[in-house]
Amino acid sequence: MKTMQDFLLYLCTFLNCPKNMKKLLSIIVLGSLIVAVSTSCVTKKKYQELEAQYKECTDDKQFATNELNDCRNQKMDLEKNVADLQAKVDQLKQDTLSLTRKLTQSEKDFARIKNDYDNLARDISRLSTSTSNQISELSTDLDATRAQLNAKEQELNKLQERLKAKEDSLETYMKSLEELQNILNQKDAEVRALKEKVASALKNFEGSGLKVEMRNGKVYVSMDEKLLFASGKWEVQGEGKAAIKELAAVLETESSINVLIEGHTDNVPFNGNGQVKDNWDLSVMRATAVVKLLLASGNIDPQRISASGRGEFFPIDTDNTPAARAKNRRTEIILTPKLDELFQIIDNN
Repeated sequence: MKTMQDFLLYLCTFLNCPKNMKKLLSIIVLGSLIVAVSTSCVTKKKYQELEAQYKECTDDKQFATNELNDCRNQKMDLEKNVADLQAKVDQLKQDTLSLTRKLTQSEKDFARIKNDYDNLARDISRLSTSTSNQISELSTDLDATRAQLNAKEQELNKLQERLKAKEDSLETYMKSLEELQNILNQKDAEVRALKEKVASALKNFEGSGLKVEMRNGKVYVSMDEKLLFASGKWEVQGEGKAAIKELAAVLETESSINVLIEGHTDNVPFNGNGQVKDNWDLSVMRATAVVKLLLASGNIDPQRISASGRGEFFPIDTDNTPAARAKNRRTEIILTPKLDELFQIIDNN
């Protein structure tokens, strides 16, 4: 029974593939032999022959099965190829439709451009008839423009010569300015050093109405009235003499420094007699007294020193209070570096 089932399966396999139809006859014959073997008694030799044929049929069945699987795989590949080709055909149809639309649009654009070209050609033809006169007029204008250009060029050359002279002058001026700046920097450094030197020499008097500061490139030594003078007097006294002597020792070593002594009073009228009658006289006498004390306290060239009375007209505090008036009653010793070298450069330029 099992042998018969295998035979039937093998027969169905062959029938499913047209390629194996040629083996149908041998299968039928083999089936008959198997039926005969299963229903009657045979010899051993006959049996062995049948068994060999059965084995051959089994091998053929396996081969047919493999063939069937190959056929099925080929069918699947062919179906896939057909689907791919169909997709390409559809894409080609779409591309053809798109290209057809673009071609139609291009034909319309070409017709429009050709129409524009024809219109432009007609315009050029019309313009060419009047171009000759315009060229002649333009040529005349061009000659006039060239003449003006030549005149402007000559004027430009003159301006360039003047500019070159100005640049040379500016370069000289810049060099002088740089030299002036260097001198000013040097003088500024000297003034700062002088300020430190004076402040160091007079530091013991700073709490007694004396102040050293730098303003406008000069060193100011400001001394209150109480440090130098008694009220309404012009003789230097007490601690003020010591301060002046210390300052004289510094000025003796600074031969390039000019000294200006300014006397200042408050706005209270001074009613004096003799040679000192008012605040003007008092401020001058006080400035002169400081000058004399400086000259007596050190080896200082008198040509370096000047005295000036300012009266009450340069107050540092305009409030009408005792404290403000006390600030205004002062003597200022102004130390200025010599600027002869600076003035010489300015004169040369």
